[in-house]
Amino acid sequence: MRPRADGAGGPAPIAVVTGASRGIGLAVARRLAEAGWRTAAVARDPARLDAAVADAAERGLRLEPCPADVTSEQSVAALFDRLRALGPVQVCVNCAGVNLSMPLIRTGPGAGSATPGGEPLEHPLAEWERIIRLCLTGVFLMGRQAAAAMVAAAVPGVIVNISSAVRRGARGQSAYTAAKSGVDALTRTWSLELARHDIRVVGVAPGVVDGAALREKAAADPRHAARMERLRTRIPLRRWACEDEVADAVCFAVANDYVTGTVLEVHGGGVPDH
Repeated sequence: MRPRADGAGGPAPIAVVTGASRGIGLAVARRLAEAGWRTAAVARDPARLDAAVADAAERGLRLEPCPADVTSEQSVAALFDRLRALGPVQVCVNCAGVNLSMPLIRTGPGAGSATPGGEPLEHPLAEWERIIRLCLTGVFLMGRQAAAAMVAAAVPGVIVNISSAVRRGARGQSAYTAAKSGVDALTRTWSLELARHDIRVVGVAPGVVDGAALREKAAADPRHAARMERLRTRIPLRRWACEDEVADAVCFAVANDYVTGTVLEVHGGGVPDH
């Protein structure tokens, strides 16, 4: 699928990208704008989103700032009401998410027992629900609304969901791996349901990405930095992905009209269990 030129009649179609104020989401939004898409950048923090839009403008790229909370049904509905006034949504890329490293239980010296009796400290339910809501429910809400908008406008479309190379399981990643496995299931299910409407659904599963989040956590925790460095040396390509490489995979999924119902892995040959 290629963006239609503005002069082709009617408003230009829109590509909407969540999590677009930083990281993979911002890289995807920039790449789609470079490819000629009218790109709506969605993020929860208006100030951070404005800074990302201004940075893109300095690069000669235009992003339409659209503050919204993808975990809120009302906020997502309001977002698509706004987009409907701008033009038909033809691309939806679900990048919003956050990782959480937290074991199911913590025991032993330094674990910080929850009780005087020394019982294991358990993974908090609130943290589980926070990650599931952002990384899985947010994808559901955005995908549902995007599909409805594409069908109503009678336009072909594509939904791209950002998954993860650790979606099959990783130590200390209960909530995140469960959410990303769910994203894969949505990708396959939606591809089957929406094909008759000429809507494709594709997943992109990055490995570890060398971006701001990784650097900030490494700077704050030397033990985490050392652990990630050991992991990096076990990747076949012996390096992390950069954000633009993930964005390139997303753009491939958008451009190739015969790719649907699959997950494209961008992990340098595989991320070993850490």
